[in-house]
Amino acid sequence: MKRKDFLKLGGLIAATASQPDVFATSKPQNPTGEVDFMHDGLALSPKEYAGLLMKLADEGKIKADYYSNGGVVEEMEAVFAKLFGKESAVFMPTGTLANHMAIRRLAGQNRRVIVQEQSHLYNDTGDCSQTLSNLNLIPLGLNAVEFTLEELDYVVKKTQGGRVETHVGVISIESPVRRQKDQLFRYESVKKIADYAKNNNIKMHLDGARVFVQPIHNNISVVQYCAPFDTVYTSLWKCFNAASGAVLAGPKSFTENLFHERRMFGGGLPTAWAFAAVALHFVNSFAEDYKQSWQKAETLFSLLQKDERFKITKFENGSHIVGLEVKKANAERFKEALAKKNIQVSAPTANGFLLKVNPSLLRESAPNLASRFSESLKESEM
Repeated sequence: MKRKDFLKLGGLIAATASQPDVFATSKPQNPTGEVDFMHDGLALSPKEYAGLLMKLADEGKIKADYYSNGGVVEEMEAVFAKLFGKESAVFMPTGTLANHMAIRRLAGQNRRVIVQEQSHLYNDTGDCSQTLSNLNLIPLGLNAVEFTLEELDYVVKKTQGGRVETHVGVISIESPVRRQKDQLFRYESVKKIADYAKNNNIKMHLDGARVFVQPIHNNISVVQYCAPFDTVYTSLWKCFNAASGAVLAGPKSFTENLFHERRMFGGGLPTAWAFAAVALHFVNSFAEDYKQSWQKAETLFSLLQKDERFKITKFENGSHIVGLEVKKANAERFKEALAKKNIQVSAPTANGFLLKVNPSLLRESAPNLASRFSESLKESEM
């Protein structure tokens, strides 16, 4: 893409041309930048996002696509396919569509689909799979991260033994599980379920919106974790800072001509380079950036817990979310005090705060962050 073509997007882009070069790597270079404990990624502002696109365009790294095919979109698809250990990948504008397209195609005529009761696919998509594709989602594992092999076997056999014999076509697993504080579906459990699925001719799909944070916490590579699944999706905006987008990977026989169904469901965007280029910029360095971020977070947590008024809670099979309890302080005032010191945290709950670790921690040292937490605690004491 030529720079003059990019400038047609408007004055905002032109206004950012003189920004400092803060995007040479995925690591934020400004030491006074905001540290965000709320998002999976860097939560780039519109100005930062536009500035990065300008930089990538100037460097000749944005090749235009046509209806989400070719160009930098194709480059991005190839990179993610390799990172997943799959043959091929296809861009999707949203994770909702990626999950839907995966289970729709995998199911074929066996239209019953096993999902976690806590999954995004079951709770947050407006029954799109049921309404638009006549799929029958069967939720297992009430209020839990995982469902058991026994639960699965019971449903499969009951389905096959009905007066009208039917079959489960797909098992969809989400990991990390957003509604369960991003806890992980254990790899040992995945392998058992995958063996069962193979023996019963059932396909497997992974909703891996945040799967790239897992290796630091379970010592299982993304390729190894994804291997038992026929297809896998990940978000482009959660960890890789794109304004939107997703990528769905699997065998070539699966992805071939999938763009037709994508367009049939209104997902064939005329241009998708603005999403793909940013995700491609961040993807190769994310693993190391996140590793360093988690190491810094561990140091921060250790420093905070030297003060008995701070309590850090790590969750069983957890990933990048921890609990923070603040004693003898007003939680709302504590949040406001942190915000004045360029630290953003989510709204407090009855048990305190949930802190989400991401590469924005690379903007500041752990001791300086700990000092800001301590100062904010003092300012919010009851």
